[in-house]
Amino acid sequence: MKTLNKILVVAGAVGLTSTAYMLYKLLSDAEDEDDEEEEKRQSATSKQTVIELNVPSKAAGAIIGRQGTKIKEIQKNTGTRINFKEDGRSKEDDSTRTMIIRGTAESAQRAELVIRDFVANMPVILTEVMSVPSSALGRIIGRGGDTIKSISRSSKAKVYVDRAPDDYRVVEQEVQLTGSREQIDLAKTLIQEKVQEEKVFRAKKSVMEANREKRNKSNMNTKQEKREEIPLDEKEPVHTNPSLHQQNVASWPSGRSFVEVYVSSVANPSTFFVQILTSKSMELDEIVKDMSQYYSKERESDVEDDIGLGQLVAAPFDQDSSWYRARVSGFQGDDPDQLDLFYLDYGDSCYLQKSKVRILQSEFMRIPFQAVECELANICPKDGDSWEEAVVDRFEELTHTAMWTVLMAKLVEIKTLSTGEKIHIVELVDTNEKVDVNIATKLCAEGLAKWCGTEKSDA
Repeated sequence: MKTLNKILVVAGAVGLTSTAYMLYKLLSDAEDEDDEEEEKRQSATSKQTVIELNVPSKAAGAIIGRQGTKIKEIQKNTGTRINFKEDGRSKEDDSTRTMIIRGTAESAQRAELVIRDFVANMPVILTEVMSVPSSALGRIIGRGGDTIKSISRSSKAKVYVDRAPDDYRVVEQEVQLTGSREQIDLAKTLIQEKVQEEKVFRAKKSVMEANREKRNKSNMNTKQEKREEIPLDEKEPVHTNPSLHQQNVASWPSGRSFVEVYVSSVANPSTFFVQILTSKSMELDEIVKDMSQYYSKERESDVEDDIGLGQLVAAPFDQDSSWYRARVSGFQGDDPDQLDLFYLDYGDSCYLQKSKVRILQSEFMRIPFQAVECELANICPKDGDSWEEAVVDRFEELTHTAMWTVLMAKLVEIKTLSTGEKIHIVELVDTNEKVDVNIATKLCAEGLAKWCGTEKSDA
């Protein structure tokens, strides 16, 4: 009996083990099948997919982004690698570029959707042309292009001005604008502001010209010989105010073939002075007004007994109640009390008692000196080396000297003296009449001068 029970127990144990084994086997086979399916699925989805996507050429820069930031962002977010074809454009259409997207099927498709959505939502890029007065071009461009660069940065539109035409008679110039509608509209507004500033400037100029003409008529008969610059002796004591050699004289505008000038003073066609028509030339009138008001009151602190050669001073002009910025260029004979003054903003000279000049205060030095020394290009005295008085008179008449009439001046060359001063070799054209008058051509045609240096054809 005991033996039978043992057999039954063993048989039962064996039966239970067989059942458990069969159950384990079934479960293991099912798991193996699932693993195989998963492996097959992962193997299928991990295969590289390559998608070629054509995008508008104009959108390529935006997709890449500054220093590649945008395309790097898309690659990171989608897990893909993206680049443009080396040829840069698709074969089907030169207006598009082909992008290569590499990744899994899912990631590549996601990247494609992101790029398509980005392109679809890009603003439409337009190109428009607006006309502006040629007189406002300098104000729109600014010194060294600073203003036009600022307009482009503020509006985010590309602004291009064609400065190629070398003709002062061109009334209007074209400005090309590229960007979205909003960017172009903003750029137009900023440019119109500059045009309006120029209109206001020209209105003020007319008032200034009228006032200057009245003020200077009494000085029109003042003749001036060629100014000989006397180099400053390094041992000569100089006032704390800097000399003319150390001061900035108004610079000739760059980027423009012709500029507007007033001829303010004439010695002869080889030595004369102009004021370049800028906002600074009008600010000069404010300085003269402020100086005249300040020096109308006697102040002991403004008096300087020890006035030396090269010193900057404030002084009235002969028989003129206004005060101006001047430089002591010499003395009359051996009399140290009679100063030979050169007026730094107008280019004329006169003798004046030392007791009549004052110390030039620094507050009146806020703009460069406005008298720019010039020489008429390519002409010489007809006979000899000196200009006859009749020629000087005719040159003053043709250039409307000190009458504050605008002439067009073209810079040909700049000569630098040993003293550091610059002589501007220029052509002058009077455009105030129906027919333009080239001043040098006119003098030669009238037999008052002859061509020299570079031969000149009829103007």
